[in-house]
Amino acid sequence: MADESKPMKVSDFRMFNPDGTLRPEFQELEESPAGAPEEDILPEPSREAPAPPGAAAPDSSVETDFVDLVQSLATSAFAAMGLLSEPGERSPADLAGARRMIDWLAVLESKTRKNLSFAEQNVLTRALYELRMAYVELTSGSNATKP
Repeated sequence: MADESKPMKVSDFRMFNPDGTLRPEFQELEESPAGAPEEDILPEPSREAPAPPGAAAPDSSVETDFVDLVQSLATSAFAAMGLLSEPGERSPADLAGARRMIDWLAVLESKTRKNLSFAEQNVLTRALYELRMAYVELTSGSNATKP
């Protein structure tokens, strides 16, 4: 059995030769008239029902909902830190509540890791960074470092 060797067949499915010329089996594709539809090359049209007007694509609505959730939690955290008050007005800071919101966003980030679009990940990462920096500034006694 070891002496018997079956011939191996290798098929080359590339359209072009190494020198860049079109292979003979693909010549007929190039010679078809430009105006004629190429039915055997083009995919069949979709048989799905069209979406109703005004309806967003499912992926974009999910992305929008996620971004809205992140922005809502971030706004709540900024408000809890007292950073959303009117200029000249001082609102009481709830650092424990702000910390809880930041922790929720961190949990959300860890649970959705590698499962978000770039835009969603970007919004979440930026919100966490800004919230953490604001929290550290409030809790580290930044008044001592001001001249």
